Amino acid sequence: MNTDKSIDVFNTLIEINNDRIEGYRTASKATEKNSLKKLFLEFQQTSLKCKLELIKEIKKLGGIPRETIKINNQFFKFWINLKAALICKDSKDVINHCESHEHITGLYYRNALLFKVKNLSLEQQIMLQKHYSLINIDNSKIINLRKILFENKCFY
Repeated sequence: MNTDKSIDVFNTLIEINNDRIEGYRTASKATEKNSLKKLFLEFQQTSLKCKLELIKEIKKLGGIPRETIKINNQFFKFWINLKAALICKDSKDVINHCESHEHITGLYYRNALLFKVKNLSLEQQIMLQKHYSLINIDNSKIINLRKILFENKCFY
């Protein structure tokens, strides 16, 4: 196991969680729908929990956690589109954008677990698997909300 590579994996996931926290904070401010505000707050809390565990693990390994928000092009485009949907007050667009973002976040975790596993201890793998499960639970909430909106043709 290469400690530097482990730290890199964790720092990448910290950046993803920072992006997620900031994005949902922005989305929460932009929407007037209390139900979406509550959901976005839950998602922020999920990422904060994951982030704090990642920071703790990096420090345990003797590394320095990256605290910056580093929005890559995919996330930047996502938040721009989400903000536009919120401005237009289109709940379906908001939910579609959120679902897409949750899928991408899950992929980062999945890729870490599949392709970076040789750089992770068993305990670290278990931690990331728990994070991945939490992200998937959030993704399921978005999928269910989308189904309600599209199938019932109602506004959330």
